[in-house]
Amino acid sequence: MKEGFVRSDIELRAPVAIAVGAGFRREIASLAQMQNFLKEWPRATRGQLYGVALRTCEAARAGRMEPDAARRAFLSFAVGAGIAWTGVDPVAALRDARIRRVRTRRDGLVQH
Repeated sequence: MKEGFVRSDIELRAPVAIAVGAGFRREIASLAQMQNFLKEWPRATRGQLYGVALRTCEAARAGRMEPDAARRAFLSFAVGAGIAWTGVDPVAALRDARIRRVRTRRDGLVQH
């Protein structure tokens, strides 16, 4: 790829799975998808990892960096933002945590 030439899209070696909404999984499978997702991220919650991910994505699309570097930067951003897919349904996890708290309180009251 020529340096400075931005291709319309470059597929990632492996997609990055993120959690969106109430437990829905979304896969980011290309640099264009990554860039679009990052540009839609709320300004108020953009931080250092966001900036690194966006700059790395743009550099990879321009051929100045390998797509894998952009993927790693995006994954770091996703972990830092708490949106990396863990395979756990957040709705079920919250429900289970609530049940455990209720049982702990109930059992604590019974033992006194």
